Amino acid sequence: MRTHKQKITLALFAIATLGLSACGIKPSHVDPPAGAEDVTFPRTYPDPSTDP
Repeated sequence: MRTHKQKITLALFAIATLGLSACGIKPSHVDPPAGAEDVTFPRTYPDPSTDP
């Protein structure tokens, strides 16, 4: 059985880890993959022109 102090430490560690993992930076410009004809990135998915 875990002590109260261990439970609090584990909870704080979990919160800190989840908080840091959510800190992502979205780039303002994304380069298309090599060989891509359409250079408009990012774009709507699925592509309305090819979606039935």
